[in-house]
Amino acid sequence: MSAYPQSAPITFVLIHGAWHHGHSWDNVRTHLEAAGHTVHTPSIPFENAAGETIHNLDEGVQGILDYINEHKLNQFVLVGHSWGGIVITSIATKIPEKIKRIVYHNAFVPSEGECLFDCCPPFARVFYGGMAAQSPNKTFPCPFPVFRDAFMGDATIEEAQEAHKTLREQPLGYWEHRVTNTEEFFAMPPKIPRSIVFADDDTTIPFGMYEAQAVKLGVFRSVKMSGSHEVMFTNPEGLAKNIIIAGRD
Repeated sequence: MSAYPQSAPITFVLIHGAWHHGHSWDNVRTHLEAAGHTVHTPSIPFENAAGETIHNLDEGVQGILDYINEHKLNQFVLVGHSWGGIVITSIATKIPEKIKRIVYHNAFVPSEGECLFDCCPPFARVFYGGMAAQSPNKTFPCPFPVFRDAFMGDATIEEAQEAHKTLREQPLGYWEHRVTNTEEFFAMPPKIPRSIVFADDDTTIPFGMYEAQAVKLGVFRSVKMSGSHEVMFTNPEGLAKNIIIAGRD
């Protein structure tokens, strides 16, 4: 796509995935704003005011809800990347009337009562849980060899290293806490229109698992592009254009 897709101005709230933060979206945000859209990129809090690690998903989600309330946001398109799919699903159960459309970008879609680990292959719980067990605050990093090949295989080694330096350690509890009260969100016909943006070179989980979870959404708009799980870094302009297609009326 050489030009930005035609669309009336959209307010986007972009929710990052595990290990990331709001600034991970900076390059995508630049392109969305250049196309005339309003963009918010809050960071999910990993620590509370006392500096203690947050492990309760509802507490992390509340941090985003506080941001939405403080900025008086309404009728926005809510976009979630990766683990952010868990977060946006939880948000949608709490403020459905404020969300114009919800977009899952290479993101997990939890069923009622599921946590992130339930949406992953079994090795994830063993691998990441094992690292967290060795941490005094039950957090864990994304090991660079995993990030380089599974997350960002379409980048140079230097680009992957620079992106990896920006990551935070992930609280284990955020991956164990279950999403509930989703009946209204998953009801048909959908009260909140849904889309997916899928970069199809993603190997963070076995091929087909993201698409299989998207089926839970029922009726949805599908937008596909090439690129890795970290296409926000490797092709931010292309991702921005596809987010517009996914989010427009």
